[in-house]
Amino acid sequence: MDWPAGEAAFVTGAASGIGLGLSRALVAAGAKVALADIDEERLDDVVKELTDAGGTVTAVPLDVSDAGSWAAAADHAEETLGPISLLCNNAGVNGGGPIDETPLQVWRWVFSVNIEGQFIGVSTFLPRFKQRGRRAHIVNTASMAGIVPMVHVGAYASSKFASVGFSMVLREELRGTGVGVSLLVPGTVATRINATAAQAEARLLGQDVKSEAVAANNALLAQGADPDRVGEQVLEAMRERQFLIVTHRDFEPLVSRVHAEIERAFREFDGRHGPDAAARMLLEGRNPVSS
Repeated sequence: MDWPAGEAAFVTGAASGIGLGLSRALVAAGAKVALADIDEERLDDVVKELTDAGGTVTAVPLDVSDAGSWAAAADHAEETLGPISLLCNNAGVNGGGPIDETPLQVWRWVFSVNIEGQFIGVSTFLPRFKQRGRRAHIVNTASMAGIVPMVHVGAYASSKFASVGFSMVLREELRGTGVGVSLLVPGTVATRINATAAQAEARLLGQDVKSEAVAANNALLAQGADPDRVGEQVLEAMRERQFLIVTHRDFEPLVSRVHAEIERAFREFDGRHGPDAAARMLLEGRNPVSS
């Protein structure tokens, strides 16, 4: 399949990790790529790498949590590469620790990047996709921590649960249109997220980086999946219009445990409140909330 050859993509968090792997896969497939990242120095290196590889790319310095910067970033990308038809909301940060030890400003920072950044990205590009009426695709990067609750990363996990819900609703709202939606739910991938997030959090709080914790987390991540292979997997899923993308079968028993608890609660409930009209409407494919 030729798609997305000739198309233009906008990838956030493109200077490293999964974002870089996805950008490499898109360039190899013949797509043009706007490389968006807050790390301008690494971004310059990636532009050179992908240009030397024969790709057509442009750097877009962007803090995805800055709502006021998105329109100009989108305009620059489209003026340089042509109409964007693929949005890859990949940028993300880790942060905080146990919930009762996570400062509110860290909690808000994690959410501003991991879920608000995705919302702003969709709000920026989706109207353009609809106006053009061409095939388009949105990929949101969540995490297995958005399906399986993980302790001591409460801010991260909560924001990723939000990303899962956001993406599921977005898919339903765009069902039957030419705009596809995919949700990447990766397990452990060999990225720099812990190091970069730790540095950003330390700056936010005016503290030193907790180097021992970063080193331990980096050692674990180093054993993870190759970001380039994950990028290729995401590209294949977009081509096939696949919604849910997982990277590790090892998490299936943990996911099953979560779902079994939910299903058990329904089976054991005595139904004392009677039928629910909203549920019935949803089962019939109708929207219980009038616009």
